[in-house]
Amino acid sequence: MVTVLLSAGWAHRGQKTFACHEGTVRDVIKEFVESYPLYRRRLLDDDGEPLTYYNVYLDGDLVETADRSRVTARSDSTVAIIPPLAGG
Repeated sequence: MVTVLLSAGWAHRGQKTFACHEGTVRDVIKEFVESYPLYRRRLLDDDGEPLTYYNVYLDGDLVETADRSRVTARSDSTVAIIPPLAGG
């Protein structure tokens, strides 16, 4: 299974680690939201496609938005979803 990690700021009830099936990064995100619909508004647009404002890392490497539908997360991979940071 692919391990999906969320930042503590987005974790609901403290759960930060989840499991999904392997597939493209896009598919992993969509499966994650299907299993945990509470995260839908943060991760998917109105058409059910992944939003582009958050960063996604696959095994520590940034996956560019344009590559999320091409890059595959294997069963031993970790996908980290990191919300954008704001500051001044």
